[in-house]
Amino acid sequence: MKRFIISALVMGLFCIGIAKADVTVAEVSHWDLQAVNADGVGTYEASDKVAITGIILNNPEEMLNHVPGTAGMGGQWQIYIQDEGQDHAGTAIFMGQNYSIAGGSGNYTNEQWLSELLRINYDPNTNYMLTAGDRVRVTGWYKFYKGKLNINEKHQVEPMFDFDIELLEPAVGLPQPEIITLDVVKGENDEYLFDETRLTGCEYYQARLVRVDNVNIIDPENWAPGGTVIIMDDTGRTFPVKLGVGDGFVNYPCPTGQLDVIAIFDQEASGYSICKDGYRLWVPNYDGNGLVLTDRNYRRDNLLYDVDTDNSVD
Repeated sequence: MKRFIISALVMGLFCIGIAKADVTVAEVSHWDLQAVNADGVGTYEASDKVAITGIILNNPEEMLNHVPGTAGMGGQWQIYIQDEGQDHAGTAIFMGQNYSIAGGSGNYTNEQWLSELLRINYDPNTNYMLTAGDRVRVTGWYKFYKGKLNINEKHQVEPMFDFDIELLEPAVGLPQPEIITLDVVKGENDEYLFDETRLTGCEYYQARLVRVDNVNIIDPENWAPGGTVIIMDDTGRTFPVKLGVGDGFVNYPCPTGQLDVIAIFDQEASGYSICKDGYRLWVPNYDGNGLVLTDRNYRRDNLLYDVDTDNSVD
């Protein structure tokens, strides 16, 4: 009986090794990765893992609250990267602490979560802290969520589901934001414009840096970290702007009068199987300039092992 148990255990470990060895990795474009059908649901299913390259658009600690905890998803981490050339798309990279709340497998302890932050915030080859404006290569699993395909851990804490970020070139700078007007993403009745070919409308700009000029914030009372404000242009078209958790939303008042907005074009649809709404602009931080609502993407304090970016070694 003991021999049978040992043999079964060895066979199980052998099978696990084969499963890991058989994982496929495909080099893909953002454009192919973000393909959707007529309902706005992602269609990419070509490999187990994917590898994409692009420029980081935001510093993660200003987009979502990374502080570990037991409530809800706990700590969260997210960056967007976009291509600089003909690959007209972008991709979000996400990690959360408490996957069980989303039907996943297990949660990270606070200590494990900080260790994960240390792993993904730094280039594994140089210990350089990755920051907005760096060109990187991301390799990992993917999962569709409310309108876009994210690279993530498929809500699993096992190490085989980790994604990896490798620095290709530091400080190349942010891509120039595409200048858009609200009439290219909203219709005459203020409805979102959806095009499954992704050649027009909201899908064309999703997960990329854009600039919307000459708008006003119509609900300044909602100005707060993690809040959402609405901008309006002179045609009456509106668009939601998601505010990050950067200190600027506490240190500076909501700008008044006509302004411009430079932001990441995002989507979080109201449903999972029909994903033609929920588009928004996302501004992680604000520097109080009063004229342009934008994240200046100041470089992160590059202190080794400062996993929560508080200027002290953790």
